[in-house]
Amino acid sequence: SRARFLCWHASEIPRTMDADELFARQLQEEEDRASVVELMRAESAASSSSQRTEFAKRLDGGYRTVLAYGKPEARAVALAVIPLARLEREADELVARTAGKASEVGTTSGDDGTSGDEASSSSEKTVPISRADAVLRRLLWWFKNEFFTWCDAPVCVACGTAKPTPIGTGQPTVDESKHGASRIELFRCVAETCGREVRFPRFNDPVKLLSTKTGRCGEWANAFTLLCVSLGYEARWVLDWTDHVWTEVWSVHQNKWLHCDSCENVCDEPLLYEKGWGKKLSFVVAFGVDNVCDVTRRYIIDHKGNETRRRALLSGPGDEQWLVETIATARSVSRRMCSPARAKVLATRDACEASELSGTAIVDATGIREETSLKGRTTGSVQWRAARGELGDLADAEKLALRVKEALQETKADLEKQLLPKGDKETTNLTTSAALAKPNREGKTDRVAEAVRLEFTRLTATDRGMSPNEAAAKALSTVRRALRVKGKTGCTGIRSDRSSVSN
Repeated sequence: SRARFLCWHASEIPRTMDADELFARQLQEEEDRASVVELMRAESAASSSSQRTEFAKRLDGGYRTVLAYGKPEARAVALAVIPLARLEREADELVARTAGKASEVGTTSGDDGTSGDEASSSSEKTVPISRADAVLRRLLWWFKNEFFTWCDAPVCVACGTAKPTPIGTGQPTVDESKHGASRIELFRCVAETCGREVRFPRFNDPVKLLSTKTGRCGEWANAFTLLCVSLGYEARWVLDWTDHVWTEVWSVHQNKWLHCDSCENVCDEPLLYEKGWGKKLSFVVAFGVDNVCDVTRRYIIDHKGNETRRRALLSGPGDEQWLVETIATARSVSRRMCSPARAKVLATRDACEASELSGTAIVDATGIREETSLKGRTTGSVQWRAARGELGDLADAEKLALRVKEALQETKADLEKQLLPKGDKETTNLTTSAALAKPNREGKTDRVAEAVRLEFTRLTATDRGMSPNEAAAKALSTVRRALRVKGKTGCTGIRSDRSSVSN
């Protein structure tokens, strides 16, 4: 199967080499890649600008990350976890399906015609897809839905309790350091009978991640990029300076780099972050074993805003030119051992990409395909996404759920003091946000909290001008009146003024 994948890129593979020559070339390539790392370190040390120093460190870290993808043992491990035969079958079905739809409408050329699991339901795009691109999309779907998992907080390994309380950071163990975990997030198990410390090492070793199968966007992109490389694709690990990471994969069929976000199961939607999530991008750099490139323009249409944000990070005279030269030098050094044929391919590709990126400067919001529906981020808790400003234009229900939880947390003290008589035994059910948001241990929902939530939902849905705090206060007042009625009459429900509440 791997041989078939490599055949897709046969035009870009240098002549066949014997074992000794191949081994010597691999050693030289590793040495050259290490020299790129040293070059970036030297740039950092020699720079008098703290901004350049910080920037050079991030460039250094990005290139060091992709070095792991070239190791034969890493690729072997990656190939072992991929259900390639199944993905190829699904890809063949996808190719046949898109070809059939294209023939029905007479479409013969253009962009790839699927998005996510199937062809885009929003636009019914029907352009034929190549087999290599189809396998990539099936790999993306499998990775998101069946292989890797998102981790806001780890499960306690001792008792299995979820959502431990964060307590800070710690130092990595020797074994954790061996797998690139320079940062350790610490949590405390919330189970009364446990209370143990729970560790979440942020591993940077893609092979290790293929066994842990969990993490956040950094881990997702790292592991997914290795899988792509192991299948013979040319792939780049992409770092967004506003704290997100994804993958770019070269499509031979489309002659361009495809944006692939494994966290979201999204392919070839580069404006997802700015138009969908609402991110304010500054720098976006793609790292490959023989390719480092500033690809920011591929992901933006707000060019004026982007220029302002870039100047805030690199504000010194000549800083932009310094960045261009630093990236160009790193790219040149990483390619010193490329064969003439490979160097020619890369030079042609660089020119096409440079033309593409410079051309995006004339694109504005009116140039976005109207049929494209770019949504806010879907991975991670709502609170986490909101704190990062990545909700975008999500459905009202999700934003409403966030406002409900925030308002209940903000008014928890009011609940404890006013909602129930002092000393009432039920008060203990309202002393934590968990009691407000989730069923109790017997699996029964706290009726008081649920009544407040429902009334809050009704108020925020019917009166857009009401702030969350105002809605929460009014909801509390309504529920308090209902409780007084209950205390006097034994009624178990809310008064008739809540009859309009909709579930």
